[in-house]
Amino acid sequence: MQMHFSVQPSLASKVAEERLAHLLVPGKIEDHDLDLRISRLDCSFHRYATSITHGLWAPGLVITHEMQALAELLFPLDRIIPVFNRFFAKVTLFTPFLGASAIHNAPSWPDALHGLQSLVTSANPAELLCSLLADEKKRRLFFFHNFLPPRYGGGFNRYPKQLDFLKDWLRENRRRFNYEINCLDAACGCGEGTYELAALLPECGYSPETFHICGSTIEPFELFAAAHVFFPHDLQRQANYRRHVAPLFSGEISKRMAFRLEDIAGIPAKAERFHVILCNGILGGPFLHEKVALEEAVTRLAARLNLGGILLAADKFHGGWKKKVPATLLVEIFTKAGLEVLKLEEGLAGIKTG
Repeated sequence: MQMHFSVQPSLASKVAEERLAHLLVPGKIEDHDLDLRISRLDCSFHRYATSITHGLWAPGLVITHEMQALAELLFPLDRIIPVFNRFFAKVTLFTPFLGASAIHNAPSWPDALHGLQSLVTSANPAELLCSLLADEKKRRLFFFHNFLPPRYGGGFNRYPKQLDFLKDWLRENRRRFNYEINCLDAACGCGEGTYELAALLPECGYSPETFHICGSTIEPFELFAAAHVFFPHDLQRQANYRRHVAPLFSGEISKRMAFRLEDIAGIPAKAERFHVILCNGILGGPFLHEKVALEEAVTRLAARLNLGGILLAADKFHGGWKKKVPATLLVEIFTKAGLEVLKLEEGLAGIKTG
């Protein structure tokens, strides 16, 4: 089933555990159809294992193009992924966003194993699936690792020049918004930018009772990680993150925040309105780069701005994406959506003037 999830952030472990029950099925999982699929996958893996000459994957192995090509020829992901899809459907209480899955983004099964190597000791996906069905704790680690892989990095202070601009803008517009402000961090990832925005508002003269901040993402595990600063697969990141945001939970600020599941390209035009919308690290990158899709997303975001509100977008995409979606195209799309465009040192800003 599709999960509709909107929560106030909390660092309380009891609250996180209660809400985790809305994500994953607990206990040992039994399913006859899935067992049959895993058995067939096991047979297929053993045929592959007896056919290759370079040896099987092991932790730390350097994967060559030859290994990738041979794996895709003899044991292609198209044969493996449907079984994992069935597994996801059986053990989750929502429809996962498969675009975020490390397995679904790997070019070959050895590459998928490389991304999961802290959780696996065998190259056989059937063995991994059997262990996940039997072990709830391992299953939890797997899902957060798979849907929040290291390439999703995140981190604080990724766009400092954008924050400097926004700080000045917020101060200049306090009176125009009657000292009250509603903010959205669209496609918020694991929430670092949302918490940065929450810390910025009091610095700019807004008291907690005058503002509300929402972070939204299409990926349920990202939402959960953001709302609870919960990274069971990366405890060092969790500890550092919690130290960073702890001051926001000591007063009223965290109570003025919420995280929700939302697809920025599918938001109804009459949805909640905002004075500030951040949309960093998404426009023009791997998940959203086709012109029509970009126009749809920006148009829907612009429609959610109050008059005089601002939409800001920045990214850290490499040069290849910049060639596919140059800044000039984003300026064109922002303008077409009815925004007055400002070119910033980091990214763009669009102000709704009419």
